[in-house]
Amino acid sequence: MRSKRQQGRVRIAGGSLRGRLLKVPPGARPTPVRARETLFDWLEPMMPGAQCLDLFAGAGALGLEALSRGAAHCVFVESRRAAARMLRSVLEEWQLDGRVEAAEAVRWLDNPNRRLRVDLVFLDPPFGSGLTALCCKLLAHNGWLADNCRLYLEAGKREPTPELPSELEFLREKVVGDVRIMLAGRASCWKTPLET
Repeated sequence: MRSKRQQGRVRIAGGSLRGRLLKVPPGARPTPVRARETLFDWLEPMMPGAQCLDLFAGAGALGLEALSRGAAHCVFVESRRAAARMLRSVLEEWQLDGRVEAAEAVRWLDNPNRRLRVDLVFLDPPFGSGLTALCCKLLAHNGWLADNCRLYLEAGKREPTPELPSELEFLREKVVGDVRIMLAGRASCWKTPLET
């Protein structure tokens, strides 16, 4: 059984913030350290200067890990106001370049007045919610994705593979403990240095 400290904190695994502990808001399910280490090994070639979007951010572990490893900026979208406030405090305390949107991810993505082009998307909705496929469709069809964008998708290991829009395809997949981690990208960018 994990200690209360371990249950309430998550560790940044690499980069300039490596070892820092991040408080986990109630109800959040941060991506496990081993899964984050695998993911950022996959993404290492494209991290410097990346523009990131962390949907269903929770504690913000994925976006903060990206900033720690050289990403230029991250937008965190989190619907729970208390979690969003905690994340804003972390960005200020750690002096990181990011912003927090206290909003529901699907509505936020579907707003025609809100557009940016991102290199990396972290998409980790509640397991079993069915929101992954919808968010991928909105991201692909509403102009959010840079040409060589990568999308990280996380699901329970027994969940069915989410359906992707035709513009996207799966590039990598791995089961780490109880979670399945997947990396997707544009079909036209299949042969890139990341996958060779």
